[in-house]
Amino acid sequence: RLMRADLFDTYFDIVPANSGPLLEEVFRLRHQVYCDELGFEQQRANRLEHDEYDKRSIHCLLFHKASKTYIGCSRLILADSNEPAAPFPFELAAGKSLRWSFDSSAGIGRENYGEISRLAIITKFRHFPRNEATVAEGGSEDFYDGDEDERHLFPTISIGLYLAMTAIVLNQGLDGVFAMMEPRLARRLRRLGILFEQVGEAVEHHGMRGPFLVNCDSILSSLKPDCLALLGKIQNTLAVHHAQRHDSALV
Repeated sequence: RLMRADLFDTYFDIVPANSGPLLEEVFRLRHQVYCDELGFEQQRANRLEHDEYDKRSIHCLLFHKASKTYIGCSRLILADSNEPAAPFPFELAAGKSLRWSFDSSAGIGRENYGEISRLAIITKFRHFPRNEATVAEGGSEDFYDGDEDERHLFPTISIGLYLAMTAIVLNQGLDGVFAMMEPRLARRLRRLGILFEQVGEAVEHHGMRGPFLVNCDSILSSLKPDCLALLGKIQNTLAVHHAQRHDSALV
């Protein structure tokens, strides 16, 4: 069972990090994973990991209902409205190996695209491949002692965050979205119908990762039924959170 949409919805909630306190939760969780657990980034005195891309990003959190804690996060980086030629981080990471170039005159400007990045899940919920603990988004089922249904969700947790990002990407009306990822993760996502295509060679970037692109017009037609069902649930969840935030702003 690669995907259990019904169970994901039972145990987890996707929460838009659209307020100061929730953004702080994102930055604190990222510090825990990227700085403390994996050593990818320098530790910060304030225990918050953030960078210059966060100001032009849409963030979300993954909430675990049983423990009432946030256990994961991710962001969608958008083009810089003040500096349209400013590169995405994947462009800098891929460097000369990148087989893609933006061209606004051809309708493929940066304003039509985004990048998924800083996807992180805390150690207790990561499902590590054997003897490999150096990925922020994936892990062994030996860590968590939840019930049997919940244990089956481990391969689904990172997919749930990718689908949350997909829901946000679709809501933004983008043409496509990039990500730096391990080729095997891209293959796994492709099996679920998220058709990431490699657009450059793998380079050393927190492990060997390559630049990948998925075109948004293919997503809804290619997603496997379980993934499509979960995407619909996440879209509904995000809509409810948006409505609640709107209502509270009116009070």
